[in-house]
Amino acid sequence: MNQQQGTIFSKVAMPIAITAIVVYLICSAWVGMRDPYKFTVAYTDSMETSVNATGWVVRSEVPVSGASGVVQLLRGQGEKVAKGKNLAVVYQDETYVASQEELLQVQTDLTALQYATYPESPSGTALEEQMLSSMTSLRQAASSGNFSGLADQSATYRKLVLRREYLLSSNATTAMTQAAAQLQSRYDELQAHQSKASSIQAPVSGLFSSYVDGYETVLTPAKLEGLGPRDLEAFAQTDPTPADNVIGKLVTNAAWYYAITVPGDTVGRFDNGDSVDVFFDSLSESFPMTVYSVGEVQDNKVVVVLRSSQDDDKAEDLRQESGRVIFHSSEGIRVPKQALRITEDGERGVYVVVSQKARFRPVTILAEDDTSYLVKAAPTSEEDTRILRDGDQVVLASAELTDGKVVR
Repeated sequence: MNQQQGTIFSKVAMPIAITAIVVYLICSAWVGMRDPYKFTVAYTDSMETSVNATGWVVRSEVPVSGASGVVQLLRGQGEKVAKGKNLAVVYQDETYVASQEELLQVQTDLTALQYATYPESPSGTALEEQMLSSMTSLRQAASSGNFSGLADQSATYRKLVLRREYLLSSNATTAMTQAAAQLQSRYDELQAHQSKASSIQAPVSGLFSSYVDGYETVLTPAKLEGLGPRDLEAFAQTDPTPADNVIGKLVTNAAWYYAITVPGDTVGRFDNGDSVDVFFDSLSESFPMTVYSVGEVQDNKVVVVLRSSQDDDKAEDLRQESGRVIFHSSEGIRVPKQALRITEDGERGVYVVVSQKARFRPVTILAEDDTSYLVKAAPTSEEDTRILRDGDQVVLASAELTDGKVVR
């Protein structure tokens, strides 16, 4: 039975399917001959002239050594530190860290109570005005999402509230006076315990970073002079290891450099002092830089050193990086090359579809790649309404086109 059904299918269904395919192909060819026009959408885009690059970020950096024990950093990433100021505190063991945290909390509480009980602290109308101002500052900071000074603002409001409570309640007066005395005793005890801790000072002024990789003394601005492609490649073969007791580094100069190797045939694009944008792949972001020096071509490679005088915390930890140097970037409307036409009057432009008719739009070419032009509208006068816009349907056709010709 199954074999008989298969035979019927082969004799009837298969010829029908083949006939349908042939009819479809004939119809498609007929439609194509009657409608030779194809269309695409013009859209806003950008093109750039750039060179891919790999290289090293170089700064003026001074490693900072620590000491044996538990190190507690006192500076945040990218914080500016003056020479001689404390960078960190070194404790003998973890108990010192815990007591330091308690010391800071006791100091905060004691300061608030001392303010509340101090005879010269505000009272009456002055106190109420200060409380209202403090509340307003807290509310504004919360609504704007700016929490950078929230700790100080909260501490100020807390002191004012305790001051009012101290003035209004005799019980609070007694309790706060006793609490202040107890906190002072505890603070003195903790302070004596902390006397065994040591501190680490900044040997020079600079921006602090806890990131160290050992290249701080290997890659320096002084070594960029006369650097060749092989010299730059040799840095990748080294594997410097930071000392075990290094707690971070100080960046001593806002200027930083990006030494790159590029193909020798691109050397003509680099001139000392030129401004370029450098896109770093690891950050997916560009930074403005200038061409600092251009080396000699060796083995069809050349070292170019780029410089930035703009310190940016996003670039603080860059080291061996890939990216591209952007010489020029244009933004306009992208259209396929086959859409570009030149009229009998010598105008260059494209045809777009308006109410099923082709309408000419004059353009100026900004840039090009293998398949497209980046263009902008080029009306001949302020009254000229022939303006190419983002989203216009552009006509692609090998057939002759004229303004007003029906294309749909």
